[in-house]
Amino acid sequence: MITGQMSGQVATILLPADPIACPLGRSFVRGLLGQWRLGHTVEVAELLSAELVTNAGAASVSSGRTSNWPVGVELRLTVMDDRLLIEVTDPDPGPPVPRDAEPDDENGRGLLLVEALADRWGHLILTRADAAVGKVVWCQVGLRTPTTPAGLPLRFVDPPAVPGRGRRGSAEPDLAVLRRVRDRLQTL
Repeated sequence: MITGQMSGQVATILLPADPIACPLGRSFVRGLLGQWRLGHTVEVAELLSAELVTNAGAASVSSGRTSNWPVGVELRLTVMDDRLLIEVTDPDPGPPVPRDAEPDDENGRGLLLVEALADRWGHLILTRADAAVGKVVWCQVGLRTPTTPAGLPLRFVDPPAVPGRGRRGSAEPDLAVLRRVRDRLQTL
């Protein structure tokens, strides 16, 4: 579901607690930031959201609490003033804990990347009737406008449209396809 608010731009997508959540989330972020004309933040925002979604999906599965939620993970992007807020909600109330990964480890560096690339990050424990029911892990990224070496703002020119394929070279997802994939995964 994509929503808008007067105070800024807001969009939310519900993702399954499944390995497909990460690429779906990345496509959502890439397409949305392109639509919002924030293409200069796509790489960092995509990486941060992918790390948070991956951790949330793993936490959802390991907690065994996904049956209380319609889906495993909620990804929310909010643009306000000069910052992008990325929030990922999952049903595991355990706080995120950065690990010290060994050089040969294949995972365990996600929160270290978040800490290095985000301006700020943290988490909130969600409660209902004095019981922990999940958490939101969030991070903020500045929306600095890219400049030339002389300090002048860069202008981005939209490439010409290709019939039936969106803009040429565009990484925008087909939201209808993403919805169908999500709906199919929910029926599994």
